[in-house]
Amino acid sequence: MKIVYCIESICTKGGMERIIIDKMNWLSENTSHEIILMTIWKHHDSNISAFPVNDKIKVVQLNIPKGLYLLAIWRFNRTIQKLNPSWCIMFHALGALLSICTTWKGRLLYESHTPLFSMNHQWLYPLMMRRVHSIVCLTKGDAANFNSAKRVSVIHNFCSLSVRPTTIDYSAKQVVSLGRNCKEKDFPRLKRLWENVVEKYPDWQLQIHHNTTDVVKAYTSGSIFIMTSRFEGFGLVLLEAMQCGLPCIAFDCPYGPREIIKDGENGFLIPYDDDSLFIEKLTYLMEHPEERERI
Repeated sequence: MKIVYCIESICTKGGMERIIIDKMNWLSENTSHEIILMTIWKHHDSNISAFPVNDKIKVVQLNIPKGLYLLAIWRFNRTIQKLNPSWCIMFHALGALLSICTTWKGRLLYESHTPLFSMNHQWLYPLMMRRVHSIVCLTKGDAANFNSAKRVSVIHNFCSLSVRPTTIDYSAKQVVSLGRNCKEKDFPRLKRLWENVVEKYPDWQLQIHHNTTDVVKAYTSGSIFIMTSRFEGFGLVLLEAMQCGLPCIAFDCPYGPREIIKDGENGFLIPYDDDSLFIEKLTYLMEHPEERERI
């Protein structure tokens, strides 16, 4: 089977980019499928991907100057006709646009890595749903938004970190957070919450990592992980933090945390508008190292 992953660009160091490359690498290494990475926009440096791409993966760069959508549609149609894969997997608004405008008659799959309500160009998606053969969402919450699609499946993200047990020092007085410095992650709110905590606990530190190259080192430097996102596609950082052994605290934003955190078992899930409860649970964990280790 020949599978094309078609994406605007994969140069950003984000969870979506990492999980897509991880899946492509696994498929290319562990199956007989032919995997092709197709990027749309022109890159201004030699690094096509922020993460290592398996040598078995064929890379096709359309090299369209960003914003030239008509040229992108024309070149995509010409290229996908030549490749003629078994499946072409699309992402984001440009993927929805190309799905609508393609003259190729093969099978299209749309992967939703960001909640539908948060996407730009909302008019695209009802049209896209009629064209594609299947839609894959990361959460049940997001899947409910695609109610007019032919077929919708939910496949959660997975954690690809390889971490040895007992790497966490649960006596460490350090709280960790990790993610892109963007609006949806809401790090300003996280910092405001921390200001209410650090006055009482001046011996504790908050470490926020935006572009770290060693995520395992970042996670294992602390004993608690916190997240204050406005919304999530899934929340890969929660999986990774748990894989490293950290108890997690997150707001119940749409949609990821509620499908990862079992409140009181592997962390605390806080109602989105309840800052005081977030602070209460955080300080509880800070005061009880045995609870950090149990969770």
